[in-house]
Amino acid sequence: MQREDRGEPVPSAGVRESLGPGGRWARRLSAVIFYALLLLLPLSAAPYASVEPWWGAFFNAAVLLLAALWALEGAFRGRWFSPAQVLAVAPLMLAALALLQSAPLPGFGTISFDPYESRLTAARLAAFAAYAALLIRYTDTERRLRALVLTLIAVGAASALFGIARQAAQREELGFLLPLLRRGAGYAQFINRNSFAFLAEMAFGLAAGVAAGGGTSRDRSLAYVAAALPLWASLVLANSRGGLFSMLCQVIFLAAVFFMVRPGRGPREGPRGGSPARLRFLRSGAARFAAAALAFCVVAVGAVWLGGDPVADRVESVRGEAGAGQGDPARVSRADIWRDTWRLASDYPLTGAGVGGYAVAIRGYHRASGVMAPQQAHNDYLELAASGGVVGLALLALFVALLVRGVRSRLRSGTPFARAAALGALTGVIGVAAHSAVDFGLHVTGNALFFAALLAVATAETRPSPEAVAQKTNLANY
Repeated sequence: MQREDRGEPVPSAGVRESLGPGGRWARRLSAVIFYALLLLLPLSAAPYASVEPWWGAFFNAAVLLLAALWALEGAFRGRWFSPAQVLAVAPLMLAALALLQSAPLPGFGTISFDPYESRLTAARLAAFAAYAALLIRYTDTERRLRALVLTLIAVGAASALFGIARQAAQREELGFLLPLLRRGAGYAQFINRNSFAFLAEMAFGLAAGVAAGGGTSRDRSLAYVAAALPLWASLVLANSRGGLFSMLCQVIFLAAVFFMVRPGRGPREGPRGGSPARLRFLRSGAARFAAAALAFCVVAVGAVWLGGDPVADRVESVRGEAGAGQGDPARVSRADIWRDTWRLASDYPLTGAGVGGYAVAIRGYHRASGVMAPQQAHNDYLELAASGGVVGLALLALFVALLVRGVRSRLRSGTPFARAAALGALTGVIGVAAHSAVDFGLHVTGNALFFAALLAVATAETRPSPEAVAQKTNLANY
């Protein structure tokens, strides 16, 4: 490498290309797209987690605009895709299935019981898949990964603190800052407390996983623990049985990971791995098992202590929810809905009754009062079997396989923080997977957006920024 007369190093070819006109425009567009994607997270969480139709239209339009900017940025850079974006294939295929189900077939009609709703669902699925793909593509440096993780935890913690403040201060029957927040109904900015639990458990899993992953300094790890505390408290105070169950599943998962993963050599260990007796004990399997068991007991006992009688009453009511309606047409239990949904799925096993058409299709199978006819199955897996059939379940299996492959790659080859972030995102996904067995929180736009961002944290491939590469190259040439 030659030097100029002024003694300044000449950048390498790759760095010169990134600093050219096209490279500068690509970097600017990349930053605009990434931070616009981040901005959608707090915006979607604020107004009832975006359950209104106007927000869905705004979100779809915003993603379409950002996709157009992505095409322009890719033209400047000469690259549009990253390998990790393959995760978006499964939801895009599910959106295509919904469109096919809504299309009229000669002599048969449509597969979907509600073609219009299937087309709307296809548009929403495509928008969420595009959002996840864009965020995976542009979370390409560790600095952006940290910004994404902090944004997700901040949104979850702010929602939790708002919920705690609302529970303590709301005295009027209607309107706590937002007109539809009735006293005693919902939690935080959510109209449904179970929907809030989805957001809180995702943020709690991310914060707890990053803290347990050891990818940050001790001070920063304590900050993540501090952020997890109000999320844990709000999950208990929200009195959501599914939220409590999913949180315990997350703690069990982190405890199992903490116990099974063999610790690396500590700074006090010698070249042969020797360590003082105290350090050897702290790194032993028995000590790690005891710490994991203690963490689980603290969370479980703390939940009972903080929640008190309301939590105990809600847990006791599980028996009634799991039982049948006992002939009362005005009472609908989850067991009744699940039984009727299974009958629907059995009658349409291959392609289902239409993704998005469940609310109409279930009316012919539900035996309770028409006023109480369910709109969702309260089990997303069972609803997918009824709506998408075997094809829909196969796409779910494909999504899980792609997610496992992406997370495994990040855990094996990422930086310490990237590995810790992937562990936290996986913990949040596990909480959603457990809660989705009894509720439908991912049908809420804000929660689905949060989940898509978790997928980006878990699978995005980060690299040093061009500025860091240029600085490192210049230093090496002196």
